[in-house]
Amino acid sequence: MVADEDLWRYFAPDYVTARQRFLDASEKVNVEPTTLTLSVRGPSEENLSIDVVYLGPEKPNRLIIHTSGVHGVEGFPGSAVQVRLLERWAAGELKVPDDTGLIIAHAINPYGFAWLRRVNENNADLNRNFLPPGEEYVGEPEKYHELDDLLNPRTYNKPFDFFRIKSAFVILKMGFNVAKQTIAEGQYERPKALQFGGSELYEGPRKWVGYLEKILPSVDRVVWIDFHTGLGPFGVDSLLISGDDSEEELSRLKSHYGDTVQPNDPDAGVAYRIRGGMMNGVSSGWPEIDWTMITQEFGTVKPLQVIKSLRAENRMTHWSAIEERKKANSKERKHLVEVFSPSSDKWRSMIMFRGQELVDQAIDDLGKLSPEV
Repeated sequence: MVADEDLWRYFAPDYVTARQRFLDASEKVNVEPTTLTLSVRGPSEENLSIDVVYLGPEKPNRLIIHTSGVHGVEGFPGSAVQVRLLERWAAGELKVPDDTGLIIAHAINPYGFAWLRRVNENNADLNRNFLPPGEEYVGEPEKYHELDDLLNPRTYNKPFDFFRIKSAFVILKMGFNVAKQTIAEGQYERPKALQFGGSELYEGPRKWVGYLEKILPSVDRVVWIDFHTGLGPFGVDSLLISGDDSEEELSRLKSHYGDTVQPNDPDAGVAYRIRGGMMNGVSSGWPEIDWTMITQEFGTVKPLQVIKSLRAENRMTHWSAIEERKKANSKERKHLVEVFSPSSDKWRSMIMFRGQELVDQAIDDLGKLSPEV
């Protein structure tokens, strides 16, 4: 358990500091991280990279993967949890079976982390960018065009926007769950709009998949935890299951991980179905592996506040005259950080506790799924 007075050591003020703390923690476990450097730079011309620590045998049979920062600014709390994981490993508090490896991948979207965006340098949501082989980067939800003007205004600030009133009308007309699914599913037709999934698999995702290609060939079973924030009650995590979400598997997962386990079904909880999700996209390349894929999603603020902040940041980015580097200090981006990484010590303590506990549960779960002999 991390005391409130020590939380500042884990929650960094910016990407550069977060990365350095992750590298420092890696030294304590005597591992040189694999650095996947991108061609884009940060606001101060700093290098941007996905940094990956692997702990375990050269050719693991079982694997735990922990990823953070797929959605840029969500990397602040994700990094904090991962630094603590490395500290626990160094202290001998985190143990895995001898045939099991642990991957901790820091900042899958370092551009969004550094520039205080949720998306990458192509305005793409990277959790919509991993389409399976053969699926084209085209299309959008059936009703997305009905929401386009509301979600993606083509001008910067207006004195009277009436966003809440318009949103209430949409929810009344469509229904909350239909509107949620339409907004969040992912679209591939409007590059400057919210939830754009991209036009190809982008540089960071390609390098991440390339890294996994070196480890996965020997692996039979995987438990993958992808850390996120922004959905659900304040500080409470929902465990959203990708892949096999049959009643039998959900029942098994609930018995082990608890009642917050739920499918990616807009009618079944806080989640929604998505196209191009990272875990589904990666796992489709290795169908012979037994995957358990969990999105650990911590709540922050109410859904309408989340959409409003994303809309404001995207609007400022594409339609304001603010110089590019100054956008990183804009009120819209600072507010986006607070929405997805609240400064509340109560919230931070809750996510630090559950972030560690879920990894412990995953290790135990993987132990129960021992390979047949």
